[in-house]
Amino acid sequence: MTSEEATQPVPANDFSGTIWAEVDRALSGITARPEAGVKDVIVHIPRDEVIAGLRRLKADAALHFDYLRCLSGIDREADGIEVVYHLYSTDKKHNLTVKTTLPMDDLNVATATTVWRGANWLERETAEMFGVRFTGHPDPRTLLMPEDMTDVHPLLKSHPLAEIEVLQGEGMGYPEEGA
Repeated sequence: MTSEEATQPVPANDFSGTIWAEVDRALSGITARPEAGVKDVIVHIPRDEVIAGLRRLKADAALHFDYLRCLSGIDREADGIEVVYHLYSTDKKHNLTVKTTLPMDDLNVATATTVWRGANWLERETAEMFGVRFTGHPDPRTLLMPEDMTDVHPLLKSHPLAEIEVLQGEGMGYPEEGA
């Protein structure tokens, strides 16, 4: 595969040439919906099944996602917060993105520290920036914000300074973005 082919998005509903078949097999019995990503597949798993799914993806011999590259959030406003897990297999050399969506009125999901110890700091950061609570987290202390600022989440689009931050960034984009 050329580098140009590797950067082309996977056509919608065409997962040939991706690891989706192996992921689907590993997640048998778990609700999983694939989405075409730029290089591979994004898998959506409901929050009550996401930790079981992550465990299977790590333990499966054909996939072996032994490395949690990143864990973060995306504010989808009225649609809730997406918690995003970027996985990598150090021996199989493949990536997978797993997403779970939390409703704005219930920003709780089980901790992934039971799957990867490295999720500890990533979850602490996501908790502070987005207000997500990781149930069962072994060390939920603040990481970046002052300890008394538990009701301020800077990466939420509803944050009071969000509009100012957008204004400050105007004109800083690439020309093709129209900024």
